[in-house]
Amino acid sequence: MIMSFSAFYSFSQTPVKIMDGEIDYLFNEKLNGREIIALRKGEVVCNSIGKVKYARIREIPETVQLLKAVKKTGPNHLAEIIKILPYDGYENLTETVQEMLKTEESYTKVPFFIDEDGVTRYLYADAKIEKIERKDDKEIITERFLMKPLDYFTAKILSEKRGTYFYYQMKNTTRVRYKSFFSAIGKQKMIAVISIFRYGDNWIIYALGGVDIIKLPFIDKAVDRAFYRRIRAFCLFTFANLEARKTEPPPKEDEENQFGSQ
Repeated sequence: MIMSFSAFYSFSQTPVKIMDGEIDYLFNEKLNGREIIALRKGEVVCNSIGKVKYARIREIPETVQLLKAVKKTGPNHLAEIIKILPYDGYENLTETVQEMLKTEESYTKVPFFIDEDGVTRYLYADAKIEKIERKDDKEIITERFLMKPLDYFTAKILSEKRGTYFYYQMKNTTRVRYKSFFSAIGKQKMIAVISIFRYGDNWIIYALGGVDIIKLPFIDKAVDRAFYRRIRAFCLFTFANLEARKTEPPPKEDEENQFGSQ
């Protein structure tokens, strides 16, 4: 396989203004100076962190739900994705991402790699929504996925929106098997979570993706790289779509329309 992310994600980077005090409130000392500069430039910070204790985000009200869910799953392979967007121009960000992440195409159209024949392969070969349930401000989708070379598995997708806070969680509810006979991942042992919230003049987008797999020394690093690349591909595809849907500013009204005729 020839990995080629740069060919897929050529979206514009939107610089942000964020104060040092805001950075210190949101993130801990694990976020280094190079990563802070990258976030201010509008870039995406991606890391394979192994365990949740190495996460760069602090446990604040907007991240408690996300961190609690990941700790409960107990993954031994964990990827972390961080991006900051300005609020201005992206006022409808949470509504946009909520609608986007409940479509089948948001999973089956994620480019993952280009094979030796130059054919683009996608992160999910198939995705079918089986049921949608709504309760108050929560929506739960039961969906079947095919992520080759693994077999079909079922997952529940929870999305929740309260004001400018949005939470997304996908967790498998069936075992994930390899070629129908080998159980690669147990029930509720694969999770992807995203927390989006407004802080000051910016949107903070923070994601974790983890899986708990039996650790085997001779394949452990390969598994970690493969899972990290899958989470990274999904998040970069999602972020690219969000940047492409930037809210157009309202047309400027002339003086007469603003103040009436003099």
